[in-house]
Amino acid sequence: MHPKRAARWPGGARCVVSVTVHMDGPAVEVGRQQVPLGMHAAGRYSIRRGVPRTLELFARLGIPATYFMCGYDAERVPGLMREVCAAGHEIAAHGYVHEGWDPGDAEPELLERTHRILSDCTGIAPVGWCSPSGRKSARTLPVLKGLGYFYDASEKDDDLPYLATIDGEVARDFVILPNNTVSLDDVPAYREGQALAAEVLENWLQELAAIAAGAGYVHLTFHPRAGFGSGTPARMAAVARFLEAAQAMDGVRFLTLRQLAERCLAEPEAWRR
Repeated sequence: MHPKRAARWPGGARCVVSVTVHMDGPAVEVGRQQVPLGMHAAGRYSIRRGVPRTLELFARLGIPATYFMCGYDAERVPGLMREVCAAGHEIAAHGYVHEGWDPGDAEPELLERTHRILSDCTGIAPVGWCSPSGRKSARTLPVLKGLGYFYDASEKDDDLPYLATIDGEVARDFVILPNNTVSLDDVPAYREGQALAAEVLENWLQELAAIAAGAGYVHLTFHPRAGFGSGTPARMAAVARFLEAAQAMDGVRFLTLRQLAERCLAEPEAWRR
């Protein structure tokens, strides 16, 4: 049974909205062993145009967001990472080169390397992680916890946050923040569905209304890339209209994933499944 809504969200809000930006810069192409130029330059668009557009949008609306960054991208454009951080947004980890394969025994070193790069770049150690490819292993969460992380946003198996199980034990200090709202993500619609921005917006708005009336946890993930992402003007305008619609609803509260995780872990038993 889900905990009562009044006990879940701060200030008696009926719905929380967490906006997450998967930067997915050239690290994606490098991880695929592609030269990030020409037809493989969509990640460069994210850096040059997409991410700056998100910063302008969030500043105009006064919305805090969580940016999932790859270590490779942070190495190439550390100034952009610092700009995101200076604007008051959270930076979280998203792999080194957006690993689209099972890293096997190399996984701990990749997690540690990205953690070190992001920490050194911004001066703030990340506490959240989202798998860049959906892959996890038995070692993933123990390594992250050992590095000081306390949330994972990779799962797609629930409508609400829940305590993680690590090494066979329910952890009262680590929470799963499901990234389950696939229909709120731009990738399936633009890459697989070949949808128009207006069609994506309509789907997002329908999901927002249904979730706000139900579980009350909206996790909007979008990518500021060209190609399969929302970085281009018309698609970013759809993101803006969605966020404006969410702001106009009664009882909606925007939280970064760190803020949401801290809220959940302040009352861990309410989030045990």
